[in-house]
Amino acid sequence: MSTANLSPLSAQWSMLSLADNDPFPAYEALREKGPVVWDPGMNCWLVLSYEHCKEVESDEGTYRIVVADAPPLSFEVKGGKPQLSSLLGDEHARMRRLYQKLLGPSQMPKYRDEHVVPVINDAIDRFADAGKAELSSQFSEVVPPRIMASMFGLPWRDDGLLADIEKWHRDIVSWIGMGYSGDEVTRKAKLASDQLNEVFRPLVLARRDLRGDDIISQIWTHAPEYYGPVGVDEVMAIVRDVELGAGETTSNAIANLFYLFLTNSEIRDAASNDQEDGLNRSVEETLRFLGSVQWRYRVANRDLTLGGAAVKKNDKLCLVHAAANRDAEHYGCPHSIDLERKSPADHLAFNVGPRVCLGMWLARLKMRESMKALMSRIPEVRLDPEKEAPHFRAFSHRSYGPLHVVF
Repeated sequence: MSTANLSPLSAQWSMLSLADNDPFPAYEALREKGPVVWDPGMNCWLVLSYEHCKEVESDEGTYRIVVADAPPLSFEVKGGKPQLSSLLGDEHARMRRLYQKLLGPSQMPKYRDEHVVPVINDAIDRFADAGKAELSSQFSEVVPPRIMASMFGLPWRDDGLLADIEKWHRDIVSWIGMGYSGDEVTRKAKLASDQLNEVFRPLVLARRDLRGDDIISQIWTHAPEYYGPVGVDEVMAIVRDVELGAGETTSNAIANLFYLFLTNSEIRDAASNDQEDGLNRSVEETLRFLGSVQWRYRVANRDLTLGGAAVKKNDKLCLVHAAANRDAEHYGCPHSIDLERKSPADHLAFNVGPRVCLGMWLARLKMRESMKALMSRIPEVRLDPEKEAPHFRAFSHRSYGPLHVVF
């Protein structure tokens, strides 16, 4: 029997049935079983509460990252082992210092002027005179990878190359979202990784001796001081980690912000009337309300009790951040947009604890500047009533689409 025909309260139901369906009613139904419930299809515990997600992610002594147990293929697919997302202990702390140097707040004004705004304006230039557009395929899906291509020194206006990179990212992200498992998704991820390596390795080799102002040159320059000695393989791993982490997740977040702008008058008014606090609050509430990354994984290091569930050593836990970000035990009116929340950034969109995402400043910058440009250049934009209505697409990494608009 398909789990799609079962209630989330059934013992046989699995989150696997939620692909391309609105997940939030199911998350709420699952809460009736408790804050931590077993999913037989995902073969893991679903952690649904804000409190328990934060507890797990803040305690790496009790809950380890999945890649700590991963086979060599997982590191190969992701580009190499010395990546922030894969390292442990002191190595992880040292690599965080390097990422902070590369992606910290002090770098954002430079990135905004040299990479973010030019790419955003180029994307809008391509449809501004048409009177219509599909903002997912023509904007949110293309802008973040083009920004990263610009930052890495790639020819970001090369449509064919960027389309390939977007596809390769999707294949790898799908594999990660499935917990590094599944024959077909693994095959596609491995192929995608090989192709990305062919794109980036020549740049890494070239920048070793001839430095520029791009991110690859910065890695070569700053890694010895902030992390330690590196060679070509280490720089390749860092490059692959940064460019993947700043891609699809931010594309989804931009699409979700656009969707709320187009459908929610509170978001539209706040963002339009106040492009500082109002827009910032709209960005944070989008990140809370519509999780572009629905969950992340951890593994229990010992037998324990979590939220009343008897978790065994080596059991996998799926931290459903999208559910936790609507936990009524933590948020007032969790299923409504509220731009007056006392702590707007109090959400789990960027993780929490020692692995909080250091790409968060760049992601927020891309979201804000995308919204500013759309409001400035196409102020009368609205959903096209004659085209397919948006829905919350995909599975582990989600966004609303298609976003057919007229103006």
